[in-house]
Amino acid sequence: MAFGDWFNGVLTTADAIICDSRSVADEVHDWLQQHPEARQSPLPIGYFHLGADLASSKPTEGTRQDEASMLAVLRERPTLLMVGTVEPRKGHTPALDALEALWKEGTDINLVIVGKEGWRSHALVRRLRRHPQRNKQLFWLEKASDALLMQLYAQSTALLAASFAEGFGLPLIEAAHYGLPVIARDIPVFHEVAGDFAFYFPNTDSAALADSLRHWLQLHAEGQAPRSADMPYLTWAQSTQQLLKVILENHWYTTYQPADARETTNDE
Repeated sequence: MAFGDWFNGVLTTADAIICDSRSVADEVHDWLQQHPEARQSPLPIGYFHLGADLASSKPTEGTRQDEASMLAVLRERPTLLMVGTVEPRKGHTPALDALEALWKEGTDINLVIVGKEGWRSHALVRRLRRHPQRNKQLFWLEKASDALLMQLYAQSTALLAASFAEGFGLPLIEAAHYGLPVIARDIPVFHEVAGDFAFYFPNTDSAALADSLRHWLQLHAEGQAPRSADMPYLTWAQSTQQLLKVILENHWYTTYQPADARETTNDE
């Protein structure tokens, strides 16, 4: 409710909207068409892509001895890495459901979750803390350092991007920097970011994800899984220039016109 009120206020008063992906820009435009009362004047809508500069990053911490020991354990079997705050839209619950199905049938695989507890996640947090596979095949790192995250990107088997909704999906390009294969939910923004350099699973339920993981593991064993190493992405400097081009050169993706909403309403 609070976000809805804020969002309405922004769209009513803003001179322009800049999103961090084309997919979000399309969603904003579609929302305005469906809510003609929210805007009475034209609204320019632009977008830019986020960047990654992991090669030039200088982590302030190295890995501790306990972290080094964990990394050694993870290297003993395939490891799926999830990066992001633990909250409903990130898809941790169906991902854990899918991994439990694989563990039950004897698949030897790890799931590593990197991210702090977020909103509306109390039930999942209890489940993670009390899980019988915790620190065996399930690892939840709430306060991972940059140095540890880089090690995980470098040595994991694949990034699992299970979010139901994202503005961009920064872990995808961070994974690509390390050549880490990407397994992603079939949503528009992930296709925008990763293109053909990711393996996509259906945006349905955990059973479909489990089936997709079985398929990916087979492809990976055969050397046929999509590679992420050639995924194009920007540095942060290039990302900034893209943003400035939108603002300073009026490089807008589209402009919402109130007449568009009236036409949509009349068509309905």
